[in-house]
Amino acid sequence: MLRLLALFLCLIALPAQARPLVVILADARGTETTDLIAPYAVLAESGAVEVRIVAASLAPVRLMPGLAWIRPQATYAELPREPDVVVVPFMMPAYDPARDAWLRERAKRGVRIVAICAGAETLARAGLLDGRAATTHWFELGRLGKAYPNVRWRRDQRWVTDGAITTTAGVTASIPASLALLRDLAGEEVMRATARRLSVPLPAQAHDGAAFRVGMDAVFSGLTGWANAWRGEKVAVRIEDGFDDLAFATALDAWSRTNRSEAFASANAVSRHGLEVIAPTRPPRAARTVEPRSGDPAAALNAIAAAYGKATARYVALTLEHPYWLVRD
Repeated sequence: MLRLLALFLCLIALPAQARPLVVILADARGTETTDLIAPYAVLAESGAVEVRIVAASLAPVRLMPGLAWIRPQATYAELPREPDVVVVPFMMPAYDPARDAWLRERAKRGVRIVAICAGAETLARAGLLDGRAATTHWFELGRLGKAYPNVRWRRDQRWVTDGAITTTAGVTASIPASLALLRDLAGEEVMRATARRLSVPLPAQAHDGAAFRVGMDAVFSGLTGWANAWRGEKVAVRIEDGFDDLAFATALDAWSRTNRSEAFASANAVSRHGLEVIAPTRPPRAARTVEPRSGDPAAALNAIAAAYGKATARYVALTLEHPYWLVRD
């Protein structure tokens, strides 16, 4: 009896299994909005993963495009333990010697690394993609293919995993790739339940990257927007404490890519997952206000089509590398 009691006491004294720790890098000088927030929102919503936004300092991080900032949640020095996964969004500048050295050290230690969109350039410059298959934003593939010929660049998948490194196609591939990562970390059921709560499609890896290119329709939409840029609208993305992180990111990002409008955060607020957003100190006068209700980028693209026409929505989809671009009717 005493032995059983001793065994019971030992078992309850054992620490609970820690959730996987995922850190998402950010740079105060500029970090792509959806690249940064989509992985955070997906993983935090699951409840199965500990996720933190990490930067060199706690200075506010400028989101791009759009007018908003977010507060990092830790510095590199403040991490409680070695992360299981590091997510690398597109940051300005793409090259930072100290950050690259930190990434190389994580790779040596076997940490999984996920680059979102043009964040692949950061990994390529750090030498972490040499000899691997990878992908990135369709517009960057030609340039990076010439700059890094030792990488096997692919256009046929929304995300590519080679060993411990994953890269994704353009901006909105961050959502399915984050769900796929969640499936690896927490299982199929957790992933499906998370996608359902966020109202986003289940991840599909197949992709026709070659279909995304600058044609005459894209040029016309872009030029039309630029010609009207001088009278472009300011669009307030309305948020308050407890807002939906993913819906906010997709709205801010998409409405800021139309060449007809620039979106901004309407107020300082903390999301339901603890993301602290900082609005402009002197917010512009809004010509319209949008309510970020869905994290599915198609919802924002449909709203843009209603406001400015389908050609503009397709142009935005092209910049986001979203399948909406392929819809021709």
